[in-house]
Amino acid sequence: MELYIIQHAEAFTETENPQRPLNSRGISDIKRVAAFLKEAQVSTNTIFHSNKRRAQQTARILADTLNSAANVSVKEGLAPDDPTDIILREIFGRNTDLMIVGHLPYISKLASRLLTGSEDKPFIKFEQGSVLSLSNSEGPWEVKWFITPKLLSETERVEVWRHPAV
Repeated sequence: MELYIIQHAEAFTETENPQRPLNSRGISDIKRVAAFLKEAQVSTNTIFHSNKRRAQQTARILADTLNSAANVSVKEGLAPDDPTDIILREIFGRNTDLMIVGHLPYISKLASRLLTGSEDKPFIKFEQGSVLSLSNSEGPWEVKWFITPKLLSETERVEVWRHPAV
């Protein structure tokens, strides 16, 4: 199973727009990330996101680029301060690839729990629009790769590093 954990792209501040949709930089960044993912042949049929507009917009842009037929849906338990137990049960009950678009500190806790067994051991420093690719083949979760919009904007072309065992 491949799991992609994604922090929503950059959004307006609450004072700029209380609904906090993606701003123009966030839209541009996530489109660039989505194009990179498509080139890297990343695909999934299911994308979960929180009920916040910025996560929904990020998920929709990813789906439109990667697989317009993907099931993009709100999933309870993905709010910034939610416990990770609900989504962990969902992840462990699946055998198909999944993308999760969420917020800090939630996605950091989820990644840490999958990789270290504890939410209290930060493992990845997420940035807005970043994607963490994890793999699990009947064993422990492993990091396949991690990409950020900043990295993509600083280079003409980035090769995806893949763990040799994957």
